[in-house]
Amino acid sequence: MAKKASGGRLFGGIDVGGTKILAMVADEDGNVLSTAKKKTKGEQGFKAVCERAAVTMLEAAEVEGLALEDLTAIGIGVPTPVLPDGTTAFAPNLPGWKNAPLIKNMETFTTRHCYGVNDGNAGVYGEYVFGAGKGSKTLVGLFVGTGIGGGMCFHGELIVGENSMAAEMGHIIVQEGGRKCGCGHKGCLEAYASKTGMARRIAWEIIQEGRASLLSEMVPNGSYATIKSSALLEAYRSEDGVAVDALRELAHYLGVGVAAYITLLGPDMIVIGGGVFESLGKELMPIVKESARQRTWPEASYKDTKITLAQLGDHAVGLGAAAHAMHRFDQEVMNG
Repeated sequence: MAKKASGGRLFGGIDVGGTKILAMVADEDGNVLSTAKKKTKGEQGFKAVCERAAVTMLEAAEVEGLALEDLTAIGIGVPTPVLPDGTTAFAPNLPGWKNAPLIKNMETFTTRHCYGVNDGNAGVYGEYVFGAGKGSKTLVGLFVGTGIGGGMCFHGELIVGENSMAAEMGHIIVQEGGRKCGCGHKGCLEAYASKTGMARRIAWEIIQEGRASLLSEMVPNGSYATIKSSALLEAYRSEDGVAVDALRELAHYLGVGVAAYITLLGPDMIVIGGGVFESLGKELMPIVKESARQRTWPEASYKDTKITLAQLGDHAVGLGAAAHAMHRFDQEVMNG
């Protein structure tokens, strides 16, 4: 639902995903004034997706009776690192997005200042500026979806590394020689703690091992890769063995990842989000925390880190992209 603007400048935020584009208009306080949504249609190619993103942004503005010219700047969250020259690194789920000129195209289609950011980083930055991480100094975010997204903020800045590819949270190794990940490596956190990794385990147990499960009735044609969080919640609360085992394993390994980031960075807060935790956060967070506590050294570092659920839901990436655009635009103005 749209909120009343607080006055002042307006910014656009676009979340470009593998299946949908969500655009929003937000004010400087993080109030979402309007939104619009379209299917990504990534098979049409990079330039076509950029044009659809621009059209979606225009439609979100028009809901509020605005034109794109009324937006100070636009941020775009995309499923790939964005390099300093405004090009993409590589988006495996979007054809033609390797070394593609994202900012050049978006500024052509929108005629506004545009700033690109990895979607995981955008989600964390949104939580840092407007959500659960507001007021923290060092924030780590983990988002459980098709993969594992996330990022790190330190005293107001995203940590992206010298190669602009830091904080690929899903690809730290949590099980040497373990399950194969979509990236081609084995034992990545994403292979165990994402919906994709969990779905593979569920499919194996039901199809290959013949375990009885309510999920076999909830998922049409055995398409466990598309399983909905609502179905997982129902099965979990019904004490379905397959769902309980898979979700507890997901939470356990996510805790392994959380412990690694606590030990490495000593953050004052870690936020966990994504559809699975929006639905099952109450059930799974105690498992995550206990798994992290057992693996953190020294123990005092665990006690100094607050682990909590994200707050912004589906708006996290779009709001984070808008906040990133606001920050970058102001930096450029200040630096002349």
